[in-house]
Formats: sequence, C-alpha cells, structure tokens
Amino acid sequence: MLGAICALSSPAQATLGQKVSSISSDQAVMHAISHSSTSQSAYTVHLITLPSGTVVREYVAPNGTVFGVAWEGPTLPDLKTTLGMAFDQYVAATATRRATPLAVSNSDLVVFSGGHLRAFAGHAYLPQAVPAGVDVNVIQ
Repeated sequence: MLGAICALSSPAQATLGQKVSSISSDQAVMHAISHSSTSQSAYTVHLITLPSGTVVREYVAPNGTVFGVAWEGPTLPDLKTTLGMAFDQYVAATATRRATPLAVSNSDLVVFSGGHLRAFAGHAYLPQAVPAGVDVNVIQ
C-alpha cells in the first residue's frame, strides 16, 4: 500500500529537518502555483499549493530548520523527499501495517498520514526540533 501511495505522489517540497533555503528551489521543482508565508512568534509557516490543489504547510523554526510539514488535498506530496532522512524510519515502522491511517510516533519522528483517493491529509514533525513553547498541535 505504501508503494502505491508513493507512486501517486507529486514532486516534493522542503525536506523535514533541512534548512528553509530549500523551499524556493523546491517550488520550481514541484511547479508550485502559489506560495506564501506567515510568521508566528516562534515559527514561520510556508504555504505552498501544488498543481493538483494539494496544500503543503512547512513549519520553520527561527534557526531556519523545517521542523514540521503538513498536507491536505487530492494527492499526496512525495513523502520520500518530504520526510528526507526520516523516510526510511517511517517505512520501517509502517511496513507491517495494512490499514490507514499510517502513523509513527517516537522520540525522533511523528508522522500521521491518512485519507483516500482525492482526499489525503497528514503531518510530520521532529519532536526534538520543535521550538520551545510551540504546541505540536499547530502542525496540521
């Protein structure tokens, strides 16, 4: 099932755990149709709309690191690129699961991905990279 989900994915965005500078180059790669950002007191949210209509939110800490990502729309983002180095851990944790939603929750990585064709949603974050005072429930 995970293979099918990845096959339906479109080009990727900024990678979880990487620097914010990757966002602008990724916009070109994924042919984003719009991009905006909103600053909060302890983080910035970059909102990117994919050609499919899927909206991806990237949460960036003051140090410039992408600590969380969330998505919602008719297609999944490319989870391999979105999760970066955490993707293999996600695949290993979900390899024996056949049902949706797919979820991973440990001290290094939290991922939730669910939905069905034309209606996907999910989020992922690195617990140790979340800025102090930020409620992880904002990553959605």
